[in-house]
Amino acid sequence: MYLRRLVVLILIATCTFSISAQGRKQYIVLDPGTELYLFPEKKSEVLRKLSFGEILSSENQKEADSKFQLLTDKDGLTGWVDSRALFRMGSKGSYPVITKAIEKLLYQDSGPNELESVFTYLTKIEEGPIFQGNEYLFLKIRRLVVLQRYAEVLQSPEYRSKTRQKLEDLLKNNPTELGVYSKTGNWTDTLSNAPEGSKLKVRPETFWKVAEAYPNSKPGDFAAYLAVKYTPEIRCGRDPICVLQDEENRRLKYLLLQPNGNYAPIFSSHLEKRLLHFSKDRETLVCDTKLPKEAGLKNFRNKVQELPARYGKKFYSKLKVIEEECLKK
Repeated sequence: MYLRRLVVLILIATCTFSISAQGRKQYIVLDPGTELYLFPEKKSEVLRKLSFGEILSSENQKEADSKFQLLTDKDGLTGWVDSRALFRMGSKGSYPVITKAIEKLLYQDSGPNELESVFTYLTKIEEGPIFQGNEYLFLKIRRLVVLQRYAEVLQSPEYRSKTRQKLEDLLKNNPTELGVYSKTGNWTDTLSNAPEGSKLKVRPETFWKVAEAYPNSKPGDFAAYLAVKYTPEIRCGRDPICVLQDEENRRLKYLLLQPNGNYAPIFSSHLEKRLLHFSKDRETLVCDTKLPKEAGLKNFRNKVQELPARYGKKFYSKLKVIEEECLKK
């Protein structure tokens, strides 16, 4: 009799725990630095500050409709959080909401602490039940955008006098993604003895690697667009071979990876205009360059031939004029 009663009690306890676990709601923090208060008012004692993407839980069975939510962090610390800084997970996909929050932080006047919090969150996410496939890849690409913005803010006049060590640590911890770019167009691996005006930036190759790994895909298209954006444009002046080399490493490279991409019409149009600038008037085309003419023209033509025919119609006639004028004997 005692044993039967004990079994019943265990079953009741198990069912109660299961119902409680199922009813537990989870919230994700979208505003880095949000306070966890002791009481539901902003004048209350702050128990701690919360990070972007941090998951908090609530065991309230009813949906609370108030300015504050009573929540518990992963270490069991319970307090009140401003509802405006939270998103209830499970009610709908969290990816669009998180992406929107990241974009907002990127384009508003966010400080280094906020951007560091977002970067840390994006660095830690793994492909799994929450983010899979394209959503996961898009977030990993946005991580590089956040890293670029974070580095820019650290080097801004407002913060740079206080953030030298942070910049050193950032470069040390992300050596394959960051580099020091000088005004002369050279990349180095250290801030020490860097020429005046050098900047810590995300290496364009980091975006190109993602784009090359996922050609003809939406994440690959996004990465290729960013690769063009963050690859510094060479100042060529009136040197047509230099222009061809520059476009070969930027817009033409994008078109080869994403001939049907979202940005293909824009980039092909811009490339066509640069070629037209040199080919519209033969008499003003002076092929004065220190770069190898034949090799530069051959490389560019070979890559254009790999594009769909519709691009050939845009580029070939203009390229032919440049070839004829530059290869004159």
